[in-house]
Amino acid sequence: MAVSSDPSEHERLVAALKASRAGTWRWDIPADRVEWDEALSAVYGLPHAEAPRTSAEFLQLIHPEDRERAGRLLGALLENGHEIEYEFRAVVGDRVVWIYDRSSLVRDAEGRPAYMTGACLDVTARKQIEEERNVANGKYRLLLRELNHRVTNHLQMVTAMLGLQASRQADASVRDDFDKAIRRIHTLAGLHSRLYRDDGFDTVDMRAYLGDICDGLRGAVLPERRIELECAAAPIRLTIDQAVPLGLIVSELATNAAKYAFPGERTGKLVVRLDAVGDRATLSVADDGIGLPKTFGNPGTGIGLGMVNGLARQIGGMLTVAGGAGTVYRLDFKPDGPAE
Repeated sequence: MAVSSDPSEHERLVAALKASRAGTWRWDIPADRVEWDEALSAVYGLPHAEAPRTSAEFLQLIHPEDRERAGRLLGALLENGHEIEYEFRAVVGDRVVWIYDRSSLVRDAEGRPAYMTGACLDVTARKQIEEERNVANGKYRLLLRELNHRVTNHLQMVTAMLGLQASRQADASVRDDFDKAIRRIHTLAGLHSRLYRDDGFDTVDMRAYLGDICDGLRGAVLPERRIELECAAAPIRLTIDQAVPLGLIVSELATNAAKYAFPGERTGKLVVRLDAVGDRATLSVADDGIGLPKTFGNPGTGIGLGMVNGLARQIGGMLTVAGGAGTVYRLDFKPDGPAE
């Protein structure tokens, strides 16, 4: 009879464990007898003769701060579990080793715990990398907090100076220009504040950011005009290079709509939406006001709309405007950040 050259299942398992540098153990629960293989002793950095022989001896190896949690997890596994995986610190002499353990429970015919088996890996190197990354992230957050504080203070100083200059202007149109500049600065300040609050520092949560802008518009522009503002956005994150222009565009178009689409005591509704389909996104600012004047030119007409058109080109977008029962501005562009 020819002998198969394929390794047995046991041999394959041993080979896999060696390749992964894992060690295995077995705990006879009724007898409270623990058995380690030599590979596991190497994982812990213990001479094999000093490996624990009972559950109590094993628990003594665990760092005091992790011991209670490890005992609780093992107790829960004995009570009603089948398998767990967890990490803990082991203290061996003057060394601290991070251990990843995956344990499985086997029950007897009556359902009582019979024995437990497990495999362990030394994950100290990974934990050190994670700790270094956490320290670096902490320093980065501290730096960002300080930067946000300084930027906010500087922007507040600029808006205060602009407000002072505006108060000295007799011409209402000049004061209006100052007010627009102040609102644009507020939009930029809101972005810095949002960046600091967000978990991601390189992209902006547009749903939250546009919500902030709309809240600011309700407080600064809309209440006296009795205009309802609706704001909705797809769950999309954009880089700062696109978020800043989009925020300014929304602020500019909404302010223009509040001023020109609802003259006098006219009431109405203004809707700001950011939709995403496939690899494209569309920003729309729509109102149900009096519509475009017959003399209206292209979307770049006027200083404010000229700025909007320039910002649209800056992000590679196409701005269109449609009249009729109200006015709708649409900006189609390709997002440079990932959808959530």
